[in-house]
Amino acid sequence: MDWVRLSHNCPELFEDETIYSWLSRWIFDSAYPSIGAMLSHLLGTRNKQLDSTFPSYVKALSDASGIDAKILINQHTIVPYFKHFCDPKLFEEVLNDIYNGNTQTTHSKMSITAGRINESKWLNYCPQCVDEDVKEYGIAYWHVNHQLPGVSACVKHNLKLKEVIKCRRATIKPPQKVSEDEYIYANQVSLELANISLVLLNDEAPKLDGEVLSGLYRHKLLSMGLASSCLSIHQAELRQLLDRYWRPIMDVEAIKSTFELGRSRSYPASLFYHPESHHHPLKHLLMIVMLFGTLDELYTFQLRISTKPKKTIEPSKFNMHKETKLALKALQHGESLRQASYFSGLSIVKVKQIAVINGIAIERREQRLFEKDRELILKKLKRYEPTQKIAKAMICSVGAVEQVLSQHPEVVEQRKTERFTRKSIYHRAKLIIAMRDKANNTRGEIQKAVRTHYTWLFRYDKAWLYQKLPPKQPAKYWGNRSKK
Repeated sequence: MDWVRLSHNCPELFEDETIYSWLSRWIFDSAYPSIGAMLSHLLGTRNKQLDSTFPSYVKALSDASGIDAKILINQHTIVPYFKHFCDPKLFEEVLNDIYNGNTQTTHSKMSITAGRINESKWLNYCPQCVDEDVKEYGIAYWHVNHQLPGVSACVKHNLKLKEVIKCRRATIKPPQKVSEDEYIYANQVSLELANISLVLLNDEAPKLDGEVLSGLYRHKLLSMGLASSCLSIHQAELRQLLDRYWRPIMDVEAIKSTFELGRSRSYPASLFYHPESHHHPLKHLLMIVMLFGTLDELYTFQLRISTKPKKTIEPSKFNMHKETKLALKALQHGESLRQASYFSGLSIVKVKQIAVINGIAIERREQRLFEKDRELILKKLKRYEPTQKIAKAMICSVGAVEQVLSQHPEVVEQRKTERFTRKSIYHRAKLIIAMRDKANNTRGEIQKAVRTHYTWLFRYDKAWLYQKLPPKQPAKYWGNRSKK
């Protein structure tokens, strides 16, 4: 279907046109005195974010135009782009939210808010597409494939996309006339990302599981010398390789946000440490393009790995360190990863590897939280409850609670201040109790009596400490000290 002619005085819906573009032209062509009046008539309200990734007005447009809502979503939004890295039940829930016009929590459900790859501030257009659209349709429009996250190149013409800043309270069209100066060829890496993103938008391939992908990445990195024989990743070297590969388009908004996440320490480590979590497709695509080039090469590599005979390692066949034995014993007795880590002194990641090697099932707790759960967790965090206690009460992981906490820097600071205050009160009280003993009548005697508390106050609360301590003794009372 190249385009659809609509009834009820609607404009034509062109191939690959975004519904925002279509709605904008509809508003421009209407006889209503203002945008708000037109939106109130067409959508029932003027308070809709028209350029949203997950538009909440699809049903209203479908009712007004007679076009099936599924066609509008699948062919005229970037929503299908998110399908392949998303749990099918969650994606079905997101589609229902879009159909019902209830998309306030969609970004949280899809972990886009937590992932910090926010909606772009820009709309993109290809100069040559503008020329061709004007010649064929008489008007240039916004194309769906140009608005994909991180995409900065037109696959059809191999040109660099141009940007126009979004206007929140106005509808805009791309330029209707361009100059030859705007025809700039895109670099290779931007074309690679644009191609694989377009495949993801149009392909009906099955879901790409995060844990399976993490395993494929590890095997590929092993062949490149960036992983150990036990498939432990050399994270610093991998990050440097990704930085160099994507440097030509690091100024693209979504890509820059991905690499800066968590003070530049989160990506790509999160793909390996939390493979079961829902990550933005762009994070996986940046890794897939660098390691494999295309999705076809990824599938071929997966087939090759799956046909290799798997070697099983019996624990008795290798000499385990004391810490490993402690961790394994704790896991075999049903302890959690965190408890096994505590008993053995090993990191949680290392304990998890031990569990996988020895075939011990790991009980996974809920990582994805809905809006009401997040609100309740935030209230508990503001009451200064420990994150482990909150996680146990909410039946979720500590990481999920800490993710909520990280989204509220002011609460982080409040909790930090409260922790300091509580520690300060505790150590001050211990010092005052020690000073009540008449035997502790000098600074040296007080320090010997409560060394831990004295040291903490000396490091973090020195002004108060010196105010409470007895006066410093003159040098004549120090006694003779032999020089060594």
